[in-house]
Amino acid sequence: MFWLLAALLQAVAPAPPTAASTEPVLDPRWAVELTAPPAQRAGYDDNTVYVATRDGALVAIDMDRGSVRWQREVAEATVPDASGGLVFVGSRDTVMALEATGGQPRWTRTLPGSIASVHFDTGWLLCVGTEGTLWALRAEDGAALWNVALGSRAAVAPAAGLDKLYVGLDDGRLLALTLADGRIVWSRPMGYRITGVSAVAGQLMVSTAGSASRAVFSFDLKGGDQRWRWRVGGDVSGPASSNGRLIFVASRDNVLRALDARTGALRWSADLPARPVGGPVLVGETIRVPLASTVAVFSADTGKAVGTVGVAGDLNEPPRSREGRPTGASLIAITREGHVLGFGRRIEAPTVPLAELPGVRARP
Repeated sequence: MFWLLAALLQAVAPAPPTAASTEPVLDPRWAVELTAPPAQRAGYDDNTVYVATRDGALVAIDMDRGSVRWQREVAEATVPDASGGLVFVGSRDTVMALEATGGQPRWTRTLPGSIASVHFDTGWLLCVGTEGTLWALRAEDGAALWNVALGSRAAVAPAAGLDKLYVGLDDGRLLALTLADGRIVWSRPMGYRITGVSAVAGQLMVSTAGSASRAVFSFDLKGGDQRWRWRVGGDVSGPASSNGRLIFVASRDNVLRALDARTGALRWSADLPARPVGGPVLVGETIRVPLASTVAVFSADTGKAVGTVGVAGDLNEPPRSREGRPTGASLIAITREGHVLGFGRRIEAPTVPLAELPGVRARP
């Protein structure tokens, strides 16, 4: 594995932070080569990344040490989700919960249809079927709670907010369901292809795509009333993020925008050096935007460019940021070729003032 780390050291060229920025420089910390390229996007908990590979394995990797914790055969796995010491994954018509520590099964349940994705939310496990059915299971034991036929496949991952679940469908509808029983409380025909749904800053953010419909919408979480709309010059990439005051949106006209969370007015915009491959991620006082093979970093307050982190290979998905890791990996990146990479903050010795200059006699 030393040759891989050596290649990464040559490939990573983070720009130094500006004088006004607190964004640390990131260096390669570890690298894991998978037995096959990733089949899906990865799942995460606080300490582990879970990757489903094309050869039918689910691999758990320690994000601090860069070591494989366990590996288990899971055919045609969905994107994993993890919480509360359990890893949830779908495989064809079966959903299972695995122990996060060793990969042993806690429970399995067979559903009447193929599973497209699984999503954990505060004790619930939401399973989206390939034919447009949504099941809710109790995450602790897999007990079935309710199911509902949506009439179309889900276009993006559902988002939970307040006591509701919001789902964007392939047919352009936006639905709000009650989490308690799956009852549809309102439906809004967007008329456009939905590319992202997220509940941030006390509102529902929905992004759409298409030559005449590239926009970001803000809806009221309770009644679904439209609050504001902002047109963009390219398809929106991934869901929006927010610091409570601003809404951050990256679009494929290579622009990162910060919109006022209350009014939708543009507060700043910044040019991206390449097309984004995922939504912007707020980390402290900075915004990280995943590009094809780099992560661009900007000040969340002003939009000023802070630096970039390069990756040896094309990204399979947006990198994962971790806060509060001064010595461990604070950024996890996965390449399409099958490398899982951990980047950590550069640790430099503190500057110590010299008592006297070398070769110069100190004055008494």
